[in-house]
Amino acid sequence: MKMVRHIMEVLQSNTKYNMKKYIPILVIFMCFSFNTITKSQALPIYSQYMFNEYLINAAYGGTYSFTPIILNHRNQWVGFGDSAPQTSSLSVHTPIGQKSALGGLMIYDKTSPITRTQIQMSYGYHALMNKESNLTLSMALSGTFNMLQYVYQEGMTYSELTNGIIDNYNQSNESSSVADINFDLVLLHSYFDLGLSVRNLLAPEPNNTIYQDQILRTKYILFHGTFLGVNSTEKSIGIIPSFVLRKMGIFSYNSLFELDLNIKIIYKNKIWSGLSYRTHENTISTSIGINTSKAFFGYTYDIGTSTNLSGYHNGSHNIAIGFKVFGQNKRLIRQQNPLELNINSKWERLRLTDMRHKSAK
Repeated sequence: MKMVRHIMEVLQSNTKYNMKKYIPILVIFMCFSFNTITKSQALPIYSQYMFNEYLINAAYGGTYSFTPIILNHRNQWVGFGDSAPQTSSLSVHTPIGQKSALGGLMIYDKTSPITRTQIQMSYGYHALMNKESNLTLSMALSGTFNMLQYVYQEGMTYSELTNGIIDNYNQSNESSSVADINFDLVLLHSYFDLGLSVRNLLAPEPNNTIYQDQILRTKYILFHGTFLGVNSTEKSIGIIPSFVLRKMGIFSYNSLFELDLNIKIIYKNKIWSGLSYRTHENTISTSIGINTSKAFFGYTYDIGTSTNLSGYHNGSHNIAIGFKVFGQNKRLIRQQNPLELNINSKWERLRLTDMRHKSAK
């Protein structure tokens, strides 16, 4: 990491032309420097899952009272230049029949000059375990298509641009693709969710020499939980704490863990504000959002507390827009979800007549 910081200082002392020329090389080096340190590389969802649970676990598919169509976009390291990473995602999922669900997801990530695309299709099954507590086990199996591609930069080939930096890529090709499988579980209760997601089942298992394949896949596990609370319609405010724990590999013993801690405060199911902390990058995120009966909007700002890179960018921005379509789902799987808590949701209008003194005529 000290080497990355030193290179940044050297490049900033050069001319503007040289900065543009070497920024793509620097970004690649930084990404793989992070990968060397953490020995992990996955599609960067970061704080996007705060607005879309389906991003981290396809077993959430079909568990809402509506069909959500959600668009996310993240602009990372604002002020770093045209080579700053950008990630976009589009997802939709809906219940099918009495116990099934279907979902789809597309993620596009660009860290110039490399782009990664993932297309996912999932099938979910919901099994009611306890009717009184509405305890349900939701399972999902997803098929994914992953592609890594090099975007030409000023006439340089991928091999020329990454010479001496990337050695695990087949330099005879400018792109590579592969299919994979994810398996997801979520235990849904009226008051909480607990989930387990096994990603990239066909990818290599991390060990002392191999951590990823030619398209930067690695096998990893997500364990996450959300406490929705014992709420009632007499309250107007709800608090939702949650966590996400990532572990690289399934069977290998290692210390490659990443932890996210989140808390969200919701008022009348209309407005929310949240705070998150990611241990992997020492990043603090703040979020706000607006929720209506037909759509919702969310915004997140991330700022890194690490001194290695914080001086070279102005944080990261993430926006999410969701649409609730196809009306109400009669087959209600969850009594509560982050967009529909069991709290007072009536938006009372303040009228001028309500502000008059009782003695006024």
